[in-house]
Amino acid sequence: MEEMASRIHSLENSLARATHEQEASRFGPLASNSETPDTASPAQSTRSTRAANLTGRSVEDVLVQKGSTSQYFNEILLSRVIEEEHSIESVLTTPQMTVSAYPPISPFNALGILSSPNPSQPLSSFHPPKSVAVRLWNIYMNNVDGYAGTKLLHIPTHEVKVYATIDNPTKASFEHHALCLAIYFAAAVSLDEGEAEAILRQDRCAQPLSFKIGLEQAFAQGDFLDRPTLTGLHALAIYLSALRVHNRGKGIWILNGLAIRIAESLGLHRDGERLGLTPFESEIRRRLWWHLLARDGRAGEDYGLEDTKGLLLASDVKLPLNIDDADLYPEMEELPKARRGWSAMTFSLISIDLVKAMQKLAAIASSSSPSSSPSEADRAQIMQETRAQIEERLALCNPVIPKHRLTVQCSRFVFRKLDFVTRQQWLLMQHPRGPRAHFATDESLFEALEVLQPRLVNDDDLLTQFAWAKKAYPQYHVTMYILWHLCVKPEGPIVDRAWQAVDTLFSGELWDEVTSGFGSKSAVLKALRAKAISVREKVRSRNAEWTASNSDTGPNFEAGEGPSVGATVLTDFVGDMSIDGFGFDIDSDEWPDWTTLAQGFQPDDQAFSCGSWDRM
Repeated sequence: MEEMASRIHSLENSLARATHEQEASRFGPLASNSETPDTASPAQSTRSTRAANLTGRSVEDVLVQKGSTSQYFNEILLSRVIEEEHSIESVLTTPQMTVSAYPPISPFNALGILSSPNPSQPLSSFHPPKSVAVRLWNIYMNNVDGYAGTKLLHIPTHEVKVYATIDNPTKASFEHHALCLAIYFAAAVSLDEGEAEAILRQDRCAQPLSFKIGLEQAFAQGDFLDRPTLTGLHALAIYLSALRVHNRGKGIWILNGLAIRIAESLGLHRDGERLGLTPFESEIRRRLWWHLLARDGRAGEDYGLEDTKGLLLASDVKLPLNIDDADLYPEMEELPKARRGWSAMTFSLISIDLVKAMQKLAAIASSSSPSSSPSEADRAQIMQETRAQIEERLALCNPVIPKHRLTVQCSRFVFRKLDFVTRQQWLLMQHPRGPRAHFATDESLFEALEVLQPRLVNDDDLLTQFAWAKKAYPQYHVTMYILWHLCVKPEGPIVDRAWQAVDTLFSGELWDEVTSGFGSKSAVLKALRAKAISVREKVRSRNAEWTASNSDTGPNFEAGEGPSVGATVLTDFVGDMSIDGFGFDIDSDEWPDWTTLAQGFQPDDQAFSCGSWDRM
């Protein structure tokens, strides 16, 4: 066995060297600058060995190690960048294991959900005054319930529990404490700074933190993990949805997996009708189950982890009906027919439609081989069917009504974004080594900016109450395309517009003082932005020097003089820049083109993950 292991190890090293030499001969100086497996760091060595072992296959999973820490990624977009661009590793790996190296823990971290019980502080002390609690309940119904995929509660029955708890919190059960505190938290984070101060008498973060701690104590004192309840699970789902406004870290994805496991322990993974439950109970359970599944797919996008179990397509639980809460009541003997027009469930159902479309595309991509890429006709047919299904749900919406308008605008926005990203993906699969001109086109940049346009303006006063959801669901993938385009093609007719879009996104939903540093994808986007800025400054400097040197004689374009416009080669730009203490080396020789960046979005054998929950 020892001899066999030694031979296998020797074979792996030989394959790794052969692969490296092949890449160096194919790509020239760019590949030859990379470290060989023998001289690479432990993290780079891990990647090289794995790549050699999987030669000839599409590689998506990456393990980045440093010291005793490691991070695993299986989302193709992020994995390919890490796999080929060693410099990005410094953004993702933890510094040396010293106390001073760790950043301060955010007060909005998800760790507290596993708190130890502290009965010395009664749960009633975490509730606001009754007048404030009632107002927060109404804010939740107006700003949160049914929007951004959070239609979970049946208002007529749950409001009895809410008002009973508000009226006498000292007599409330643990699960009712948890439900109310989750509702207070979600309502509070939906407020802007001015509203928060006027209603809560505190800043936008202080009071939500108190609600968060109270919720965590309600779970701890109620022993929620060993004694879960449906009401408690509703509270957890509401809390995790709202927490994304302040935290996009891995803990949310992990806790969503915990919520799914709790749901399975309560039997939500089986349709209530088969379990002999009443029509009302079955319908409420369907809402919660599908909400958790859809959340699981979106949460991993922030840090390069995707669900490979395919629960969304494999689940035998029926979809919830497109009906309002008024159509449901506990004593009903059978469910009503689904509405043809808008209901409070319409937005959630459209989101599920989009997730299913994404997974159908993933299934087609996974069934293809390197010699047989999926056809554009297949992709277009799935998108056409999805569009028809969505438009049928939107047919009777009245855009004058804010709730209807939000549903129409967001649904069409997410569909258009999904269509844009998957079209780029299909093109990449058909031309994996194609020139940049296939992807860095002014037409594609223009379309990307048009897709993001609704995110860049806030001129619809009727939708102000839903603005909070922007930060909860940032637009990573389209923004990454724009940033790559600015790195590869820093000059062009709409580059200024692209920079305006990038600055607007980074000043709000992608990066701010509250969410800074959460999520690997955010860190990579920040690094890409820094690279694009470096390239832009280098182009400006070069153009200024060329203008000065030719100011007397004038340009001689016929002789081939003058700066190259729109096709700058990245190897001309070499800089060194530190990003917020990451020690990130922006060496342009180590930066990918779009073929590297956008090979795919789905893990393992699935080729797509287009941000199914990139709402609004």
